[in-house]
Amino acid sequence: MWRNFFFKWILLSVVLVSLPVSVSLAQELHSDFKETLSAEVLEIVGEHEREITGTSAMVIVQEVRVVLREGERAGEVVRFENELVPLKPGDNIFVNRLVTLSGEEHFSYADFERRPTLIILLIIFIFLLLILSRWQGLRALLSLGGSVAAIFFMLVPALLAGWDPVLASVSIAGAILALVFFGTHGITARSTIAFCGTFGAVIVTGLIAYISSSAMRLTGFSSDASVYLNFATNGTLDLSGLLLGSIIIGILGMLDDVSITQASVVEELKRANQTLRFIGLYQRAIKVGRDHIGSLVNTLALAYVGVSLPLILLYAKTESSLWQTLNQEVVAAELLRIIVGSIGLILAVPATTAVASWYFEYKKFDETTDVSSSHCTHHHHH
Repeated sequence: MWRNFFFKWILLSVVLVSLPVSVSLAQELHSDFKETLSAEVLEIVGEHEREITGTSAMVIVQEVRVVLREGERAGEVVRFENELVPLKPGDNIFVNRLVTLSGEEHFSYADFERRPTLIILLIIFIFLLLILSRWQGLRALLSLGGSVAAIFFMLVPALLAGWDPVLASVSIAGAILALVFFGTHGITARSTIAFCGTFGAVIVTGLIAYISSSAMRLTGFSSDASVYLNFATNGTLDLSGLLLGSIIIGILGMLDDVSITQASVVEELKRANQTLRFIGLYQRAIKVGRDHIGSLVNTLALAYVGVSLPLILLYAKTESSLWQTLNQEVVAAELLRIIVGSIGLILAVPATTAVASWYFEYKKFDETTDVSSSHCTHHHHH
């Protein structure tokens, strides 16, 4: 009796365990086939206007003939309707090929081929950088490559592996700053000072961003990309932490600029007047820093506003008041980026200036060779 019950229980367990697997396999086997292929537009057969459903706006619909460039149907000519972007003969595009369960085949516009334009722009950028900056430009280019590699091959895998986003971002930020400062400017006193000042500002900025986002209860779901990412990773990523990480990485370029400038200003002031001590160096250098902060905070704010312009226009069209709009997470998150990023810039200037003034206070420079000697004289000023 109990044996029959035991075997029935085992059989039922096997069926229950295998059922979801069987269902998922069936869904995989009996789903539509879809692929994206490159193609070239041969002809625009015709154009007509169509009303966008639910609105009074009209859209131009093109009937397009294209030749497929890849896949098992390469060389064949197909037709489909396109209303997303105006096309003309000779355009290189990507098309979606969908084969339904019943065997029907559908083609639709997927995207435009943009890579050749990007490559041309990249070549122009590299050419101008190397012509104007020469050896320094090459070092900056290598540092930039290293920074991008650090983000893609260190930060991204760490975040996807479930590391704490803030800790990972601050750690990788340190590696990126080291690459930028020492790779571009060499291992010198000014680059070491700039690195210390900047990394200190990054840590403080990270803490402020963490406390602020916690107090504001930001979820990190302020963009479509975050929602898709959450689905793609089955909700395993801390999206609010990811928002903090993006803020930290986002201000690094600005911090690099302001810190290396302040370190250079202090060094040149000391070269010009070797009687200057800490207070004198700091007071003179901070005047330059104030001007720099003003322009960079503007740059940072306008850069973020530029990226968020469609969002601003969308909220401008809504019925809610400006005060209420500011409370929306998608807006509040962008404001947090601007404000915290600006705080980081403001902190980096006095921090770097103070470290540089302390380091160069008793540094002696040989006026004939303009190279710092290894001897430091220790005088006490009254």
